[in-house]
Amino acid sequence: MKRGAWRIRGLVALGFIFSAGCAVLPSKSSSTSHLKAPVAERDMLADAARAVEAAPWPKPERVSLFARVNGGGKASVSRSDAIAAYIGDLQPAGARFARLEADARANLAAAERLNLAALQSAEAPRLAMNDVVLIEDAIRALRDHRDIYASAARELEKIGEPVDDERIAMLRAEFRDAVKTLGDAADLLAERIKRDRSATFAGPDETTARRSLSDL
Repeated sequence: MKRGAWRIRGLVALGFIFSAGCAVLPSKSSSTSHLKAPVAERDMLADAARAVEAAPWPKPERVSLFARVNGGGKASVSRSDAIAAYIGDLQPAGARFARLEADARANLAAAERLNLAALQSAEAPRLAMNDVVLIEDAIRALRDHRDIYASAARELEKIGEPVDDERIAMLRAEFRDAVKTLGDAADLLAERIKRDRSATFAGPDETTARRSLSDL
């Protein structure tokens, strides 16, 4: 009887140990979930930035002086080329400005989505300066797009297409606001990175000194 009782107690204790061990050991998926979250947020930010940079015309490119002298590099696409190609794609006649305005507003909507993605990324566990660079590149593209849309509208007007000057002014103002909003978002991320770096490199002695000064 005694031997059987000890055997039962041993099995119960062993079962408790195994059950406790299973409870404290984190699964592989849960232990790496905190690493996947920043990657997903960065991918979302990158996708939103690419959407802002997308345009319904060939992207203006510059060929370096070295490539021109040596006959290398592909043919450059100037802003005038981009505007001409874009105007050629705007159809139908008589409603080309409406199409231009729709494209411009789609670009503004993409900028708004980028701003929301940036604000969400500001809460991420880790940030990198590449995140700020993504937004800054999108801002430069947005400024270029604003100028091309305005120039294309003027060219449409020259060839007799109906163009609404008030709507052009409104689009310019909305692009200006979008650029400012994204600039504020980039500054927010940069400030967050700066604070994180300050907290990382602050030594224990410095932290103690700060606490001592706050007690004075």
